[in-house]
Amino acid sequence: MSVLIIGAGEVGYMIASRLSEENIDVYIVEKDDAKVARISQKLDVKVVPGSGSSLKTLKEAGLEQTEMLIAVTDSDEVNLVAAFIAGSFADIPTKIVRVRGREYESAKVIFEKDYLDIDLVINPEQEASNRVELLLKTPGSNDVIQVAEGNVRLCGFRVANGSRFVNRTLIDIGKDTKGSNFLVAAIIRKDRLLIPRGNDEILAGDRVYLALGRENDRELFSLLGIKENPAQNVMIYGGSIAGEMLAMSLEKQGLNVKLVDSDEDRCTYLSEVLSRTTVLNSPSVNRELLENENISGMDAFVAASDDEEANILSALLAKRMGNPHVIAIVNTLDYISLVSDIGVDAVVNPRMATVSKILQFIRKGKIFSLSTLSGVEGEVIEVEAMDTSDLVSTPIKDIKWPNGAIVAGIIRKGKGRVVVPRGDTVIDPGDRVVIFSAKSAVHKVEKLLSVKLSYF
Repeated sequence: MSVLIIGAGEVGYMIASRLSEENIDVYIVEKDDAKVARISQKLDVKVVPGSGSSLKTLKEAGLEQTEMLIAVTDSDEVNLVAAFIAGSFADIPTKIVRVRGREYESAKVIFEKDYLDIDLVINPEQEASNRVELLLKTPGSNDVIQVAEGNVRLCGFRVANGSRFVNRTLIDIGKDTKGSNFLVAAIIRKDRLLIPRGNDEILAGDRVYLALGRENDRELFSLLGIKENPAQNVMIYGGSIAGEMLAMSLEKQGLNVKLVDSDEDRCTYLSEVLSRTTVLNSPSVNRELLENENISGMDAFVAASDDEEANILSALLAKRMGNPHVIAIVNTLDYISLVSDIGVDAVVNPRMATVSKILQFIRKGKIFSLSTLSGVEGEVIEVEAMDTSDLVSTPIKDIKWPNGAIVAGIIRKGKGRVVVPRGDTVIDPGDRVVIFSAKSAVHKVEKLLSVKLSYF
């Protein structure tokens, strides 16, 4: 198998890293010398210096032999030209292109089969906006992953001092919450992913992922001591593309939205395209503005400007002034855990969201979906249980399950019923199984499932 990636930025690098670990031949085209040097030193891939819009360069990178093109440079035009060249000079089965410009939304026909024939067009800002929406629907959460058409969610929460979970084993928590339909699927402690067992304790400051079905919100919030309801009143800082997309979606759902931006012309534009959002022009988000707009009385604050440092600082200020759920969009991967540690409730990284979406799209076979966790080496995999698998027809407690992986949820075949598993739960052939796995355990999970987590 051969994949050609255009662009070795963070998105291209992460995808190349994941694919090369699957023994796939990866070729990368990149014009920046520093990025070429970095990826050449760290990954077992072939790098061709040059532009993704050059036919000569693409041919040097194996255009005519490749089976998948992934164009993820920061330039929409380069990505689209690469897709055009791929369609004109090679027979490539799958083409994925990152496109950010809003102007292309009114010209989506160019992506269709009769034109560029692109299989997946992905917008990082749209993916970030989608992630923020999920967080707003789950008060107190710092990450939300949906699988099985939204019937199963894995919700990440920071465990505070005073929580009924602190310094208690999972066995004790299970006894105390008997009858509750949720599962502690993972613990992130000091940037390390732990797949817990019954005797493991939860500590203050841990980030825990809880698996639950669609209908378990009230029960979960009660257990965690969360009193807020899903957000109805939201302030957005930043009239960026992501901020605009988020405001437009939220107002369509009937939420009360205020959007603040420093650019007067941008505010004029946003006032014209947003019908129910209050648009405010202010040089910055400062204490006076937040007091005047009653930030402590709003349900959530989302920092979505193009300046990630301003996002972090404004989110911290909103939190200090009493807002219960602050979310910041941050592009630098190294900032994710740091920002969470200093008081921001949730961090959304558009690049991670993009990588997760692309990896999910290109998985094949009995793999329904895959999500990459924020800031840690872990995956959430939704897969069909094969009748040849060692996973079926045996109570989960009796399965030799690899360290670093856990069954977080089961969707019964033909019924759509969600089961949060216990030790005596039995998986049947054809069930859809949600697995929480550390990256190091993925290959062992493959063997247990009797299905290769391959691509294409």
